[in-house]
Amino acid sequence: MIQVWKLKVFCLVFALCLATGAAYGQTHALGDTLTVIQKPLLNIPAIVAPGGTLEISCDAPPGTTGWAVYLERDGFQISLALDFAVYDPATEWWVLLATMPEVPAFDMYDLRVTADGGIDDVTWQAVKVQAAFPDDFYFVHITDTHLPTYLYYDQAGAETDSSNTISLRHITNDVNIVNPAFVLLTGDFIHEGELEDFLERRYYSRGQRQLREFDVPVFLTAGNHDVGGWNDTPPPDGTARRDWWRFFGWKRLDDPPAAAPERTQNYSFDYGPVHFTGLEAYDNYDNWRSEYYGWESFTAAQMSWLAADVSASDRATKVLFTHHDFDNELNLNALGLDMCLAGHVHSDNEDYSHPYDITTDNAGGTNRPWRLVRYTNGQLSTQPSLSAGYDGETLTVDYQPANDGSHDDVSVVIDNDYNQTFEYGQVKVVMPGSASAFVVTGGVLSRVDSSGDHAVCYIDVNIPANTVHTVTVSVDSTSAVGDDLPGARPRLGIHPNPFNPRTEIAFTLETPSTCRLTIFDLKGRELAVLAEGRLAEGRHTYTWQALDNRGQALPSGIYFAGLRAGDYSETRKLTLVR
Repeated sequence: MIQVWKLKVFCLVFALCLATGAAYGQTHALGDTLTVIQKPLLNIPAIVAPGGTLEISCDAPPGTTGWAVYLERDGFQISLALDFAVYDPATEWWVLLATMPEVPAFDMYDLRVTADGGIDDVTWQAVKVQAAFPDDFYFVHITDTHLPTYLYYDQAGAETDSSNTISLRHITNDVNIVNPAFVLLTGDFIHEGELEDFLERRYYSRGQRQLREFDVPVFLTAGNHDVGGWNDTPPPDGTARRDWWRFFGWKRLDDPPAAAPERTQNYSFDYGPVHFTGLEAYDNYDNWRSEYYGWESFTAAQMSWLAADVSASDRATKVLFTHHDFDNELNLNALGLDMCLAGHVHSDNEDYSHPYDITTDNAGGTNRPWRLVRYTNGQLSTQPSLSAGYDGETLTVDYQPANDGSHDDVSVVIDNDYNQTFEYGQVKVVMPGSASAFVVTGGVLSRVDSSGDHAVCYIDVNIPANTVHTVTVSVDSTSAVGDDLPGARPRLGIHPNPFNPRTEIAFTLETPSTCRLTIFDLKGRELAVLAEGRLAEGRHTYTWQALDNRGQALPSGIYFAGLRAGDYSETRKLTLVR
């Protein structure tokens, strides 16, 4: 009787919603529901280097033909060479393998898949293309965003309150400057998972759009507010979980095939030497399908899947990210895990002994907390979460005069009040599209994207702790197109780049100059000296075999070539891929 009553109330309220339109927030547009592409997704992206393989899972009829794959970004489209397309009847998904080409910018791309029969599907920001996978990196943990508000649907002001949306935006702004390898977002992403269609609140649609504000990949797992459902909310039992399947994957969890029997969304990915596993967690508040889900996670099937996934990985370090271990089922030592990142409790829980069992405070709080986790020299390290501040004042970036592509000289003033240095920071400076060369101080020009109307300069910058740091970008009016020309500034030319293990570094001197050409790493440590002393005018070329001063081979990663020639200095980024 209770379920029938709830359904009647839902139908009545939904009819009123349709009749009153905007009064119930009908202006919120529907987001990107899943159709053909199942992986990668906005919330389960792929990270691929040029020459690497992009694996795509699609839901389409077994006889589908004519598959094609594209990356898209700001109206620019890149076709990928499709190497493999096969339908797996056991999993009921197509598997497509495509080779990643060179791209104009190492950044996030939408993924488009087409096929005969009218198939044409796009998933937003599903692919990150980057030069290589470094051995050392950092990533960010965020949890309990509770978008868009902590208010429940029937509380005064719930329809218009977006305080948690603002909180996450402050964190996002900082994350985009800090430029981590990716973000792990561990659940309670949405405050009420049943409000997508109910009253046209569109919570999942709005959440999707906010994820697109990140400039880095975001890996999302579900929490109890996302998929648990509420007995006192009118939509039918199971609505929250079904809506999660609509927007974040996957509808096959409703009735899974034999080869993919899980009814919860669990997945994993590798980044360099680290294996990451995401596990769905929940409280089954509306007691939907208790024969499968019980009262709360994790199910026996999940635990079996987790153990198999971790044991099958050949990576040296293994990290689990999940919303909460409701039944205390996780034994990190027994599972072979090095770290577990979670939330739910709305507070920081530090753990400085291995394996690290850590929770992070709720991102919806007024302090806007987020946690940075470093992986350096084969070790994970973490510090207490950081606070973006009530008004996002802890890390600010000011572009002078403006970052709109109309100025030949732009200064980027980064005010970092965090007590941490962010060595992999990045800013994107929009410059006139007619410019062919740029001079940068305070950072390293790693890439110029000229695929659009403007030239977008990607500048890697080491952001010192508790410091105001300035990056300047100027159009180089003395240099024509090309790495170096007689009569111009020396300008380092590097080819090939990325390289393995040999590259040539060249520059041309207009007059004899005292020069020093060195190689250093991300921490500024000098590794090799290629040239030192007074050099004659003309072209100079040096070969580097990725060896340090002791003749030791260096590992894959990001390095820099630095040239000083008289009063001129320049730094260029090198990517070693072994």
